[in-house]
Amino acid sequence: MDERTDFDRAGFLPTYAGCYVCGQDHPRGLRIRFFADADGHVHAEFRPDNTQTGYEGIVHGGVISALMDELLGWPIVLQTGRMCYTVELTMRFLKPVPAGRNYRATASPGTARGRYWENEGDLRDEHDEVYARARGKYFLLSEDQTAAVVAKLTHQSGDLAVFANKAAPAG
Repeated sequence: MDERTDFDRAGFLPTYAGCYVCGQDHPRGLRIRFFADADGHVHAEFRPDNTQTGYEGIVHGGVISALMDELLGWPIVLQTGRMCYTVELTMRFLKPVPAGRNYRATASPGTARGRYWENEGDLRDEHDEVYARARGKYFLLSEDQTAAVVAKLTHQSGDLAVFANKAAPAG
């Protein structure tokens, strides 16, 4: 059965409680929810506050990098049915990102490149102005490693049933 059929609908993706980016109960995290559309793109709404700044009023590049890192991996997960590790992340900051404004981060479907996958995305404001671009390379986890991660994901009511057919390894 083609894994992709599990992901052909739009909806929010599951989260992982301990994750700095998506963990909904992480005490210092971003608490981002990722949304997959039917075309294989993944999006995140982001409204940074002053606790996420470096220079006064400007969001720290590391915070933006963390957001983009997780965002770029999700389309690959949806395409392959396997979780992945980041091998390389390249950020290009086009302009400072002021805190207290609304942004949307978007990642495209990934591309297989032999042993790894590549992906790209960007961060835009409500006027479609691009503030940052990201490119990443990702290695897929094994089926057993994926199942171990999946066992720790949290699904909220209405989330896509991502990995509904995966079980934790026996053991």
